[in-house]
Amino acid sequence: MRVRLVFIQEFYKAVGRFQVDADLPEGSTVRDAIEYVDREVYKGFKDLVLEGDGVKYPVEIAVNGRRIDFLDGLHTKLNEGDQVLFSPRALFVL
Repeated sequence: MRVRLVFIQEFYKAVGRFQVDADLPEGSTVRDAIEYVDREVYKGFKDLVLEGDGVKYPVEIAVNGRRIDFLDGLHTKLNEGDQVLFSPRALFVL
């Protein structure tokens, strides 16, 4: 399935792209998307966004405009056409 990964602010500078269209296996989660970026796009991305078993503060991740802390966190399942936004600090996402 194809999902769009969007990077803003310092993440855009680190990754070098505003967005990446990623082909992920069916049933993939937000954590799987982070692993994909770390493996295929920018080695070290995982260290920028994760700390232990969770998201590093104040990083925000949103799927289709909804923060993952109001969904299933890093275990939030992704679907075809979803957009995952990575921000280095908390934002109000529309």
